[in-house]
Amino acid sequence: MGKSLAPANNSSNSTSTIMSLTWLALLVVAVALGGAQAGIGDVPADQAFLTKQREVLRLLNKVHEPNRYKEQVELGNAYEPVNSLPRYKNPAPVKQLVRLYRAGSLLPRGAIFTLFDDTHREQMILLFESLLYANDWETFLRTAAWARDRVNEGQFVYALCVAVLHREDTRGVVLPPPYEIYPHLFVNSEVIHAAYKAKMRQEPAVVHMNFTGTIRNPEQRVAYLGEDLGMNSHHAQWHMDFPFWWKEEEYGIPKERKGELFYYMHHQLIARFDLERLSNDLPFVEPLYWNERIKDGFYPQTTYRVGGEFPARPDNFAFHDLQNIKVQQMIDYTRRVREAISQQAVITETGDLYNISSPEGINVLGELVEPSTRSKHREYYGALHNYGHIMLGQITDPKRKFNMPPGVMEHFETATRDPAFFRLHKYIDNLFYEHKDLLPRYTVEELDLPGTTIEEVQVDPLETFFEYFDVDLLNALDDTEELPDVSIHARVRRLNHKPFVFSVKVNSDAERLVTVRVFLGPKYDWFGQEIPINDKRHYIVEIDKFVAKVNAGKTVITRKSSESSVTIPDRETTKVLTQKVEDAIAGKAQLTVNKDVRHCGYPDRLLLPKGRRDGMPFTLFVVLTDYEKDKVNDLPYDYDYGGSVSYCGTLGHRYPDAKPMGFPFDRRIDQDSFFTKNIYQRDVTITFKGSV
Repeated sequence: MGKSLAPANNSSNSTSTIMSLTWLALLVVAVALGGAQAGIGDVPADQAFLTKQREVLRLLNKVHEPNRYKEQVELGNAYEPVNSLPRYKNPAPVKQLVRLYRAGSLLPRGAIFTLFDDTHREQMILLFESLLYANDWETFLRTAAWARDRVNEGQFVYALCVAVLHREDTRGVVLPPPYEIYPHLFVNSEVIHAAYKAKMRQEPAVVHMNFTGTIRNPEQRVAYLGEDLGMNSHHAQWHMDFPFWWKEEEYGIPKERKGELFYYMHHQLIARFDLERLSNDLPFVEPLYWNERIKDGFYPQTTYRVGGEFPARPDNFAFHDLQNIKVQQMIDYTRRVREAISQQAVITETGDLYNISSPEGINVLGELVEPSTRSKHREYYGALHNYGHIMLGQITDPKRKFNMPPGVMEHFETATRDPAFFRLHKYIDNLFYEHKDLLPRYTVEELDLPGTTIEEVQVDPLETFFEYFDVDLLNALDDTEELPDVSIHARVRRLNHKPFVFSVKVNSDAERLVTVRVFLGPKYDWFGQEIPINDKRHYIVEIDKFVAKVNAGKTVITRKSSESSVTIPDRETTKVLTQKVEDAIAGKAQLTVNKDVRHCGYPDRLLLPKGRRDGMPFTLFVVLTDYEKDKVNDLPYDYDYGGSVSYCGTLGHRYPDAKPMGFPFDRRIDQDSFFTKNIYQRDVTITFKGSV
């Protein structure tokens, strides 16, 4: 990512030690999945890989303009895909893509692309499949070079990125941060206008960006989370890793537990948002309903590169019928999903009943609600999630009378900016919990880890603060080859936290491998009432999960916040990455590659909610389970999968945990029987130290 500028009063802070001398005598440093072995997959990059990395970076450079790299332009101009059909595993999408291009039927360059438009998406899929089915890297590159200046840039970026993430010969290639590929989707129009003025003067500039809304709008208090560049990127990247249009059988690349992961990742976003609301004296977010008005409006203050501003929504606005989606249909789809939940069975396209009363039922529901191509009955159950995004995106121009551009909800990169995103997903999340609440509570036998006791958990002081962060706007501005680039950045305020360490003191009757699950939840609700554990589970966020070895007797497991299985660190800027690649190709330096590198992941800065200046109490939970029962893949227990597995799963492997996602807080809880010796809770305080 770009430069991070922390407040001066936090720059000298260092992680304090947390263990007494007695603990130090017992210390065993646990090798942890997703953190302590973060570099387990790092190997020196060879010239072949470096070439791939450079070519991908060049293909994604200034995508709104014609390709400036002569070699790629010549490669694309000299290539005729339909004359090279044997070079593709499946030539059908190649032929169809070229036919549409020659007929002038493709979405024009410069037009606004949205995945929620069926035609836009179908055309993008043709390009993606042409790239995926290329037999080798050379064919892939030639196809991409051909498409670079012939296909709509939005479709090109999305198709290329998803193909790079899923091809075996491009594993480990790092993609530029989304906010550097198309900054217009991440910064407001005032910043863009100021940047253009600086560009015209050919003067370097840093433009400060404010969040949407004013102090008269209570939702503005949490705009820093909804509009956080890292969270926007995480949400967009998740939907690249797990596209709703993915054809598992056809592509031969399974997306195991995709429906469950859809539920869990979005549930965690909502729970995390609720913790931030409490930190800012706001109540938990309320779900929306199709037949009720949306209380809070939203003015995005952002503009498309071409096509005007993102539409605004006034307060107290009602849903309206769209041309192809009706309000009553959404009500009917919801009723049918609820009927399936109450009956614990969904109706399939053949009219059969498919049982969802098992722990795997959540995956079927997730595939139904999003929906994926594996929905048991798309026509009957509809597409609550996707249609919800479309209805919110087109709410101010439902009849297309004014031909307004797509709203923020019609792009995964911008959706979380709108507070209605969280209301929509709270509505969907409540459906999932209707299903979860019908499942039996976990028994003591399912919760317990016999012979293992957590004796104590210690944690550093938890402190948060705001800092400034600079975003490169190079790709936001029109340019010519004759005009030299000028350093122009947007400076945004973002939440961060002081690094911390926690330690878990364990007493075990034997040496064993354990999965350590760490969660954070609110202690009090908006009214100041302590939240019972069965209600609290709805607002608990997973902040880490890893595997550790405990010895017979006493063991102390330590873990750094930077090692979290939930988060990823700031991404390198395109400029820095490009320079490293060029230096490595020239033999001036060595570049390492991790074939499991992840782009999806919650920003490590946002691991903790803001808390309050006078300190805000939360509840920290640590749960130990038997790794031998949790194990799924035949890999070393300390394999890191590229990190961020909790919310983002894996690419190329099965989800590395046999337990239901969110275990043991995903089902109803009986206070009297829940807290076995391997489940520990303690109060912690998060203190907000200031802003800049």
